[in-house]
Amino acid sequence: MKIELMGINLQRNPAWDKTFAILGFGDIRLPEIETTMRGCALAWSYGKLIALPPKIPGAHPGDLGAISWNPSGKFAERVREKLLEGYKVLGGEMPPEPTVKQQTGANAARRVAEKPQPIERRVFPAIFTVHDEASDVEAVEGLARTLSVEQEEVRRVIS
Repeated sequence: MKIELMGINLQRNPAWDKTFAILGFGDIRLPEIETTMRGCALAWSYGKLIALPPKIPGAHPGDLGAISWNPSGKFAERVREKLLEGYKVLGGEMPPEPTVKQQTGANAARRVAEKPQPIERRVFPAIFTVHDEASDVEAVEGLARTLSVEQEEVRRVIS
């Protein structure tokens, strides 16, 4: 898919001492699907350049955007390259080499992200009461309905 850069606005004096900084906002065009995306961000995040999709003005943090993409995916890489071309042509300041501390932090974050996370398991005690006139079968069937368990399976396990 062809990506064309329509324009880019540079952010002056990016905060290179931070782990995240916006370098500029660009408008890209995707002629094959007759689409224009305004406000795609070229950002510096944890020691590398990334492209982020446009955000909706006035949206609250955590709101889903109208457009999203994987920041490390192929499409994002191609958008980043187009935005970076325009950024360099306009004389945008390139980020400094990461310090040892930043590199160590980025490596640690990468290792944590790659490590498989265990499935969380919680056990909660349950207390069930059965009225005095109920039979054991009624109590088991009621418990099975409460826990959404097939009654035949409960009878098989109990017997």
